[in-house]
Amino acid sequence: MDNSIININNIIYNENIRIYFQPIISVKKKSIIGFESLCRGLNTGTNKIISPDTLFEFARHKNMNLELDRLCRKKALEAYKFNNFENKNYILFLNLDTSIMDNGIVGSGHLLNMVKNLDLFSNNIVIEIVESKVRDTKSLEKFINTYKEKGYLTALDDVGSGYSNLDRVALVKPDILKIDKGIISYIDKYFYKQEIFKSLVNLSRKIGALVVAEGVEREEEALVSLELGADMLQGFYFSKPQDYTFVTDEKTKKNIFYIANKFNNYMTYKIKSIKLMYQEYYMVLSNIINELSNVTCDNFDDMLSVIIQKYTIVECIYIINESGTQITETFCDQLKIKRNSKIYGPAKKGTEHSLKDYYYYLMSTGSTQFTTEPYISLASGNLCITISSQFEDVNSNRFILCIDIKVLPSNTCLP
Repeated sequence: MDNSIININNIIYNENIRIYFQPIISVKKKSIIGFESLCRGLNTGTNKIISPDTLFEFARHKNMNLELDRLCRKKALEAYKFNNFENKNYILFLNLDTSIMDNGIVGSGHLLNMVKNLDLFSNNIVIEIVESKVRDTKSLEKFINTYKEKGYLTALDDVGSGYSNLDRVALVKPDILKIDKGIISYIDKYFYKQEIFKSLVNLSRKIGALVVAEGVEREEEALVSLELGADMLQGFYFSKPQDYTFVTDEKTKKNIFYIANKFNNYMTYKIKSIKLMYQEYYMVLSNIINELSNVTCDNFDDMLSVIIQKYTIVECIYIINESGTQITETFCDQLKIKRNSKIYGPAKKGTEHSLKDYYYYLMSTGSTQFTTEPYISLASGNLCITISSQFEDVNSNRFILCIDIKVLPSNTCLP
């Protein structure tokens, strides 16, 4: 598109704005909860649709972003009213250009008047805010509190993106967190994205907010987002933004029921698979302890050098004493070592482990066994779990056996 022929004044004056809606899904309820309104400009000279980014870029250049923002909100509310969404109990997610807050545009009552004039209910409207675009934190807090008092719901958009300030989440206490699509994209393949998502879900629970996973485009993204705690989903997998006369089409409904059934089967299968996997881990652990219990500690190194070759699921293995000091070398399967760096390398004999969670858990609780959460191993650089267990050698001296087992990101999602 030749941007030079876009006349932003003409677009605003003639209200050449088209409103599209994208559904927001609750898989647990097997229904559409609401719709996010998305504005597009119409270039009457070429009869082509103008993207919102281009539209607002031109508006800011002409210092007309406030006028454009208000027009988009007006058209979205009118379309919501025309389509009778409120009486169908659909929530409207209404975007706000929050950069205007830095210009002192807070509490003007413009949105309140539009909602009142259209006889709409405030508690059916969610105001979406991209907090990273606001430098004035006090204005942001004032704005959210003002509209909350009037019954509106608030959502922080693009949470977890590169410029979001997570300290503001606790400050403004939104009703909804919308997790940025950059985190959702291929979340099933990346452990760090899963951990970020889980952290944001945990934060949302503590402030009493719901979580929407944005930008869901693949079945796997939908399943993992649900597994990690998403309350709602939004994205092309269910529906692209559409003209409001088509937003409740049968394809979207079929996708909702399909993913609901798929998620049920997925979780059932995964729980069974993980149960079987851990049964194998503990069987290997038990077999190793039986072997070690028949020798003295002087023979541990020789035994471990054989054991690491015998059990293919074991990545690294070592033994510590009751004081937390490693008394053997760390024996590793060299084929599983991922990284060659000074940061990574197996712990040596004599290394202190008393601050490791598996050590103080076993020592402080009297438990005989402990399994860590998945973490990046400093021995290999791989994602692994450590299973530790107390045992006695042939002379009844007590030790702790530690085995590291490499895991895949797809096996780490269950809480």
